[in-house]
Amino acid sequence: MKVPVLNTGRPSFWRDRDPRVKWLLFLLFLALIYIAPDWRWMAGAVVVGGAIAVTARAPVGWLALMLLIHSPTIIALVVIPMLGKDFAFNAEFEFGLRLSLGWIAAILIGVALFSTMEIDELVDGLRGLGLPHGAAFVVGYAFVLIYLSLSDLAQVMDSMRLKGMTLSARRPVSFLRNVPRLFIPALLTIMRRGGAMTAALETRGFGKAIAPPDRIALDFWDRAAVAAALLANAAALAARLGWP
Repeated sequence: MKVPVLNTGRPSFWRDRDPRVKWLLFLLFLALIYIAPDWRWMAGAVVVGGAIAVTARAPVGWLALMLLIHSPTIIALVVIPMLGKDFAFNAEFEFGLRLSLGWIAAILIGVALFSTMEIDELVDGLRGLGLPHGAAFVVGYAFVLIYLSLSDLAQVMDSMRLKGMTLSARRPVSFLRNVPRLFIPALLTIMRRGGAMTAALETRGFGKAIAPPDRIALDFWDRAAVAAALLANAAALAARLGWP
């Protein structure tokens, strides 16, 4: 079983953007989730996130995986209250709807933007925004650890399949019995990655005083994207505070 990496290497408009801009756009959107006055803003953000995902040629598999992981939370916040006998579109339900739409948009935007950056670009983007060298490398190599963990999990699943053990939702009893057989070996393998990851971090200069990367001037589209994000946040804040 092959584990796809997040970065697809496909040419796109967003791949040409500066890594600092991509990180800044993502962080500004996270702020927008809490600034936005109601769910309509987040519904618009989902549309924008979908457009970014399409134009960035984001990997569909990663989008589906992240949405699947968060689906229980979305169901708990939105669907379950709608099934209640005393359902009403009140402030509590609107908060859940706003948060759920915000998470969906965050997944679309995050996966789309991160899929256009290599690991080193992720690190350089954070360092360009002023994050300390060591902290930036920890974030960057967290992605490497995720890839390695998924690869280990895939190898364990392949070994299980050769032994006649499969995970199928159609057989819930067998599924529950085989899950520990999958995750315990995978967990032990992941734990053994700690030494290798530490060595990799030290090889790449973790903990050393290294000068930040050269700052390259942002082009027109970089500045336009940041300006649009700042304008959206300012408009949302004004609407929340009731300013004209």
